[in-house]
Amino acid sequence: MRVTLDAQHATPVRKALIRDCLGQPWTIRVTPLAGTTRVRLSLYLPRTAINGAMRRVADLAPTAELGQLLDVPETPTGVWRDLLHPEQSLRDDSHAQSAAAASGTDTIARLISDERVLLGLDVADRDALFTVLGHFVERYGGLPAATVAAGLNAREALGSTGLGRGIAVPHAQAEGLREPIVLYVRPREPIPFEAPDDAPVTDVVALFVPEWANTTHLHLLADVAERFCDHRFRERLQACDDARAVCRIFQDYDRPVLGR
Repeated sequence: MRVTLDAQHATPVRKALIRDCLGQPWTIRVTPLAGTTRVRLSLYLPRTAINGAMRRVADLAPTAELGQLLDVPETPTGVWRDLLHPEQSLRDDSHAQSAAAASGTDTIARLISDERVLLGLDVADRDALFTVLGHFVERYGGLPAATVAAGLNAREALGSTGLGRGIAVPHAQAEGLREPIVLYVRPREPIPFEAPDDAPVTDVVALFVPEWANTTHLHLLADVAERFCDHRFRERLQACDDARAVCRIFQDYDRPVLGR
């Protein structure tokens, strides 16, 4: 669930959810909206807590705006588990934390560019997709293509990175990679991905981050999930037929609506 509200109300809402969701898996992401006094909350909550959370928001922040809801599958995929249990994916490593802090401004919008948008990619299945992604990272990140593909497959072995509704977020942390790489891929034909709803994948956001960048990794995963929870974002993205337009969709999403 996505909520936009005045910054002063974010802490009371968070404290209320801590009480209401005690013992249940949930997480919250707060994004300040530049040029305004408002923030965007991205809430990942148990289905049973949704109605209560909406009442809390209405009581504590009457001017809040609720965004689109997206159901997490009953048996979450690996990506959703990463988002719901970020503490399980973070390592207590001072180098990792300091390096991640230095790259804290990394967002999908900042990392995406025309040459990292692949539209109408002719791949028949997930393995073929991973082969293409491996060669791309080899070209731009200097890692062996086979190593990249193996890392993606190893991650899939832990659980599909398909989110459902035609969306997949294959990702890997790679030793030797110096900076994050993000690609948006739209296959020419939807490909099977073992998604929780069994729907073939039409939109792929692939994430590659340095091995030490745990925090950056989780922030980028949350960034992708937040965007694709918004049905308007998905519709606008699907309407794009060239790489530059795709980049604009990702970048415009981060721009606040002024005049409130």
